[in-house]
Amino acid sequence: MAEGNNTAEKPAEPEKATKLEIIITILLGVTTILGAFAAYCSALWGGEMQTSYTQSVTVTNHGNTIYLEALSDLNSFEVNDMKDDIIYSQWKENSEKGDTEDAAYFFTKLSPGLQKDLADDPKDVSEYDKEQTAYLDSINARMDESDHMNDSAKVLLNKGNVANKYGDDFTLCTVLFTVVLFFLGLASLKTHSVMQKTYVMLGVVILVLSLIRMVTIPFPFFQ
Repeated sequence: MAEGNNTAEKPAEPEKATKLEIIITILLGVTTILGAFAAYCSALWGGEMQTSYTQSVTVTNHGNTIYLEALSDLNSFEVNDMKDDIIYSQWKENSEKGDTEDAAYFFTKLSPGLQKDLADDPKDVSEYDKEQTAYLDSINARMDESDHMNDSAKVLLNKGNVANKYGDDFTLCTVLFTVVLFFLGLASLKTHSVMQKTYVMLGVVILVLSLIRMVTIPFPFFQ
């Protein structure tokens, strides 16, 4: 029997990975992690944007409600004040003429605060004036509160716009990292070495530029 038949065939040794293949593998891992991190930051900024926009709308609605209620009270106040002025002049005119019946009629049409002051002293309406001033101050205070709330809503809106921009920037970085993975995937194929190196170089350039861009964007968990 031939000598070759007595000797078992040796198993083929596995091919060792080249330095370029190791570099490609490392770059693929790093790029995948960076892409996932950029997507995570984009999602966080998106959540911050939604929260800010929602708070802005809520504060705006609340401020507008306060303003409309205060405006309604102001209109009623001005109408009642003008009505009191007209009726008071009629009451005073009839009182001075001695027409007690018409004076009494007009007296009943006055506001309760003015009636009380005139009943105590027809020449002194200081308490009524104080009540009117205090009520008007409360209306103005509510309008000021509405203005402050609208200012706060604008701040929240701007905050949401900024978060939206940062989220878009991180999304762009995610896309660029995906492009890097595409070139590295091409480089991992068994193609001509020159093509492999070209794909790797393109991937590395885009990876470095993307990384530089990403680190210039504020991270959401540091805000």
